[in-house]
Amino acid sequence: MCLTGTQAECPVQLSQKSVVVEYGGSVAVNCSASVPHYGMGWEASEGGVEKTRDSVVTWRVSDLREWDIKPFCYINYDITHDTLCEEELPVTVYKTPDSVSISIVNHTRPMMEGEQYELQCDVQDVAPVQNLTVKWYKGQTLLSQTNFTDTSRTPVNEVAKLLIRPNRTDDGAQFWCEAKLDLGAEGPQPPPKKTSEPLSITVHFKPIISETKLPSIVTVFRGYPVVLVCEAEGNPKPKISWSLSENVDGDKLTVSESTPENVHCNASNSVGTTTRQVKVFIQGTQAKCPVQFSQKSVVVEYGGSVAVNCTASVPHYGMGWEASEGGVDKTSAIVVTWRVSDLREWDIKPFCYINYDITHDTPCEEELPVTVYKTPDSVTIGIVNHRGPMKEGKQYELQCDVQDVAPVQNLTVKWYKGQTLLDQTTFTDTSITPVNEVAKLLITADRADDGAQYRCKAELNLGAEGPQPPPTKTSKPLNAEVNYKPKHSNSTETIVKNNEVTLDCTVKAKPAPTYTWHSEHLKEKINSPVLLSSKLSPGNYTCTATNSQGSDRKVFIVQQKDRTTFWAIVISGVVVAVALIVTYLIYKFKCSKNSII
Repeated sequence: MCLTGTQAECPVQLSQKSVVVEYGGSVAVNCSASVPHYGMGWEASEGGVEKTRDSVVTWRVSDLREWDIKPFCYINYDITHDTLCEEELPVTVYKTPDSVSISIVNHTRPMMEGEQYELQCDVQDVAPVQNLTVKWYKGQTLLSQTNFTDTSRTPVNEVAKLLIRPNRTDDGAQFWCEAKLDLGAEGPQPPPKKTSEPLSITVHFKPIISETKLPSIVTVFRGYPVVLVCEAEGNPKPKISWSLSENVDGDKLTVSESTPENVHCNASNSVGTTTRQVKVFIQGTQAKCPVQFSQKSVVVEYGGSVAVNCTASVPHYGMGWEASEGGVDKTSAIVVTWRVSDLREWDIKPFCYINYDITHDTPCEEELPVTVYKTPDSVTIGIVNHRGPMKEGKQYELQCDVQDVAPVQNLTVKWYKGQTLLDQTTFTDTSITPVNEVAKLLITADRADDGAQYRCKAELNLGAEGPQPPPTKTSKPLNAEVNYKPKHSNSTETIVKNNEVTLDCTVKAKPAPTYTWHSEHLKEKINSPVLLSSKLSPGNYTCTATNSQGSDRKVFIVQQKDRTTFWAIVISGVVVAVALIVTYLIYKFKCSKNSII
């Protein structure tokens, strides 16, 4: 059957512009003739209707099982020619997934804090996959989402993956994924979705000893023992041990004047061991060592200078400073100064001592807390194991390298996209000498990120005694390049033809897309994004934009402008013009008559 036509517009109307139907479901769409005709019907692999003289014919299927069905209504409205025109009905057949499941790739044991793992979401037997979105959740928080570019119409199995780097707060967290079919305005509302069972994760992490329960310095007065409590959080549950075997009761240690100057608490599990040192000061009946510092604590840059006074608040028999740099011998002065012009000792612990009891040559001492810091030599940002443009919807890991910084426990790495703060990373390492540190950030590439600049900033927050504002160093920006497929804002557009018609299929995509046009009215291949012509016949024109990331199509429905309406406007304009002319002539006649009188 040859289907052609010279009529400006195929004189039929469909009761629905397009159809979205579940596989195995029912569908019924009317095709109505808008002019007298000599036969009309439906052509389809299922539900076709033979040519009839009726003015309405219905394409009906009670159990649709054809994935790529393309029904069209045809009509013969010209008795002089056996000429048919046709109108195709766009049909999307969908199928919800049989199952959605989540798992950890190549891993069955508990996770380790700080290590990277890959979650996998398996979506079984779903169609069409280009309408599928997989969303990832931790609890009720949306983490990421994955889209698909496969244009297959028949059911497929799809896999989405997500990289995670769990920390101790994630122990017991539930991860799950959701498969959603977004079929547009013609599809079911809300869009059908299916969710996996939750995946509960166990995270093993190294113990952390509570600083509030176990201070780093404790003062013991003679005759008054003090009980130290060492509590630690870890998974598996840590075991507590002390450097002393006597006076120990589980996680408790009783210290007295006979206790060594330094004691250690060790918290151990299968992940590692954390040690906290406690310095024990033994004092007599004096409630506090009778000295005062000009500064409560000192923050000094490596190689910088420092000077702190120690002042006696009572008469004494000798005072001074003990320190690996800048020590001061015992003197009878009231004020002694610890001074270093080029401090290069990382773990310096100066203390001022005083002998205020002539009956005992036992000085008491007061330690001055000193923090020596060093800003990073360099801060750089990069993408882990990746070169070239990123792909929309895929996940990538950014890495920030901070070289030679101290103390790392005061370091914060902040992540920025443009001027927006995305995340920040802190460190629990208690090392006070310079180290190299690495911070990582997981991102999911989006088309809006193309051209965005990512950077990381290393900030040393050294407290109120440190430099203000805190010293920072920022990486050079990482310019993100994201490839993404074409995506029109509307899948269809209706244009009423007057004279010249412009069909603009231009769409933003990277790399730049190529364009192809399909229509029964086009006699040659066209690769331009724009069709501009006064000779385009009414009908459907389908444009497909394609690049390496996928494709998207848009249907332009060109309709002939209603000539009846046009002539009605013209006639009404003529009537108004005539009325104005008559009114003007009457006015002139009256004026002439009055002038003669």
